[in-house]
Amino acid sequence: MKRSLTVVAASLLAVGSLAAAAFAGPTFDADGKIVVPEGRDRWPMVGATYALSYEGDGGVTINTVRMDPENYDAYVKTGKFPVGTMLDLEVRRPVEEVAPAKGGKTQGAAIGRSLHVKDEKGGPGTWTFYGYGAASKTGNPIPRSQACYSCHDEHAGKTDTVFMQFYPSLNEARELAAKATP
Repeated sequence: MKRSLTVVAASLLAVGSLAAAAFAGPTFDADGKIVVPEGRDRWPMVGATYALSYEGDGGVTINTVRMDPENYDAYVKTGKFPVGTMLDLEVRRPVEEVAPAKGGKTQGAAIGRSLHVKDEKGGPGTWTFYGYGAASKTGNPIPRSQACYSCHDEHAGKTDTVFMQFYPSLNEARELAAKATP
């Protein structure tokens, strides 16, 4: 009986450690590439947009943004993005008239993916963009000379360079956290 309890306790500890490791923040390989976290499709969705053209190609897309669970929970409590926060952007082409629908659009093939990570590699409070492909295990940092950085700084500099206008649930969480803080 005692041996069985020890095995059960060890198993629970191992499962708990694996769960914690799954969302322990960003990890990087020796070349500075981000290791693309597994299970991003299970992260909380914080926003979805249709027909935004800030991706640069001007085409119509459906965009889904998810946030890593650990930092989502911290954000909901504090209204602030902790260092290590990861926002995952998935860009998909829309498809029309998928049966049995008689109209409207739904998500088609993914055409782009990136992670927006508060890793402070560019100094305190900074975020880095990492691009990656559908089957990629790592993502490359997007050079800071690219327009995404200046655009985010110019249009979202007061909100930690995150386009909060696209994330109403995060705005609501920030407001609730501010009311809860004495």
